[in-house]
Amino acid sequence: MNLIRKLIRKLFFSDLERFSQNLGYMSWKDLMDNSFHIFTIPPDAKWIATHMSNKKWVIWNDEGQPPFSCREFQSWEEAIRYLRNLFEKNGFPEENWEPEGFELNDDIYSLEPDKNKRKVD
Repeated sequence: MNLIRKLIRKLFFSDLERFSQNLGYMSWKDLMDNSFHIFTIPPDAKWIATHMSNKKWVIWNDEGQPPFSCREFQSWEEAIRYLRNLFEKNGFPEENWEPEGFELNDDIYSLEPDKNKRKVD
């Protein structure tokens, strides 16, 4: 049983690493260090925005198994507006909209998320 669990973890982890490398990051940790949670898809999936080294933004959700489908945007404003429209179109509860990297009164459409403003779990 332990061997099967290790094998599944290794396969899944390598998929995350490959996904990260396809987006130009060396590891899953590097990818997540440059990514921000935007909203939750009930019951437990989430939409994420990743800042790329070329200054573009890629959005993706973690439903299912990697590789996750992605969409690239030229700017933060384009990415966050697309995500807000998607959120509203799907009628998700407002409490699921929780863009990371902002303080309470920040304008999330004109400011990019700040790593220093992330929630500490």
